[in-house]
Amino acid sequence: MKRPVRTALAVPALAAAVLSAVGCGDSRASGSPGASDSGIEGRTMVDGGCPVVREHSPCPDRPLSARLTITTGAPERTVTKTTSGADGHFRIPLPPGTYTLHPANLTGAVTPIAQPMDVTVTSGRFTTIVVSFDSGIR
Repeated sequence: MKRPVRTALAVPALAAAVLSAVGCGDSRASGSPGASDSGIEGRTMVDGGCPVVREHSPCPDRPLSARLTITTGAPERTVTKTTSGADGHFRIPLPPGTYTLHPANLTGAVTPIAQPMDVTVTSGRFTTIVVSFDSGIR
């Protein structure tokens, strides 16, 4: 009696389970396994976009949901991608090391824009940063 070969089904199921466990995808807490005690956290913010700021009419920064891609190494390789929440908050578990955070707005438009940031993660703590997007309004 021949047994059915289940390799074709087992491999995709195993791959899906591994990818889910590793945190690939767009979850706000994606990152590398075993890195839950260190990483990068913070907020993505965009300037108020006011052409003229007056003393009695403040123009505060606002939270911005943004795409964050974390890379490392030379040649540069993507470690993880995530999206900050509507309130701008994000938390990315990562093992200790040096990373580059590449922020992008979700609309794909030229503005608002933010520059890549180098971030060092140390063992046992989350490095807190603010990613500042420029609205382009002057």
